[in-house]
Amino acid sequence: METNMKKGHIFAIVAVFMAASLSFSGAHAEEKSNDGESKGNSNTQSQEFKGSGSRSHGHPIANLSDAPTAGSKQDQGSFVKNDDQSGELEWQKWNKVNSQAAARALNSVASNPITFHSGGPIGLYTGPTQIIPVWVGGWTDANKEFWNTRLSALVAGLKGLDISVTDQVFNTNTLYFTTKSATTTKLSWSTSLPSATVPATLQRASGGVIPVSDANVATYINTALASGKVAAPLAGTRPLYVYIGAADTRLSSGFGTAYCGWHTYGTLGARNIPYIAIQDFGSKYYSACSAQTISPNGNVALDAMASVLVHEIDEVITDADLRTWYDGKGAENADKCAWTFTPIAMAGLAKYNFTTGGYNFLIQRNWLANNLVTDSVAGTACSLKG
Repeated sequence: METNMKKGHIFAIVAVFMAASLSFSGAHAEEKSNDGESKGNSNTQSQEFKGSGSRSHGHPIANLSDAPTAGSKQDQGSFVKNDDQSGELEWQKWNKVNSQAAARALNSVASNPITFHSGGPIGLYTGPTQIIPVWVGGWTDANKEFWNTRLSALVAGLKGLDISVTDQVFNTNTLYFTTKSATTTKLSWSTSLPSATVPATLQRASGGVIPVSDANVATYINTALASGKVAAPLAGTRPLYVYIGAADTRLSSGFGTAYCGWHTYGTLGARNIPYIAIQDFGSKYYSACSAQTISPNGNVALDAMASVLVHEIDEVITDADLRTWYDGKGAENADKCAWTFTPIAMAGLAKYNFTTGGYNFLIQRNWLANNLVTDSVAGTACSLKG
């Protein structure tokens, strides 16, 4: 499948070149300065942001059935076609069954290791990266500010904003860069104040929520850019957009039934830019997308999405184009450790395992690039802080 996807990607690039006279070269489609920072066209309003047509396999739901359809065969790539809810769910069930690990000695090599694939147009997402939230749907100012403050604190907890800082949840990604002699990522949140909300304009479904397809996510990001509802990234930084849907919307290709969030990349002119999709949700999806119903932040959905956001950022910076780091079954680094949180502390009745900016979070572990067992019982290379 990877070969076919590469061929399809080449054809897509040729088509874009013919249509818009754009050029792509090297491992990254962005024009780079010597220090790796983007020098791309900052005039985003005159260009259309477009999704790539595929996305990562999403963060799996917690209550996933262990039984894939009899006789189903799954492609072992790290991606799925847009809006393929059936294919997504089958892969998630198949991957869970076929990725079971057994107890192994500490520091031995874990089974089903993650490996490097030199593939798509981005590769590792290196250097200064600004996370830019795109708020969509019926957010109140108070609720949006509540989410923005805590999610920005989660990212801002990095000392110097560098993922290689020890005792930080994104430090688990450092080896993915250093083993390839690549510059590590420096993450920042775009602003302390939330940007303006993009209205969700599609017709409501029978359950009262507005469906948002994978393709719609890219459209809403484009609307935010074209209307100036999000600020341009700071000079010298590369953008990472995060679509955050309000509770009156639903990611319709499987939120709460197959996944709890996903990532992919799109094009803006000649640049390839990754983006993430997460959302607020009500109690209907607690068993699918939340590890607990009592939150250390006083908001179950926020606490759940904080962990999903870290999961997706882990995967974006190591597999931005869906063809870089993943295992032999198509699982990316955070996929391999989903729904594992040890060690765990308690704040009253709420569980947490990471504190930053005065807030407690329950954040999942992440797979280390050296594939050495850190959890002898599970036989995995999962770690909370590297």
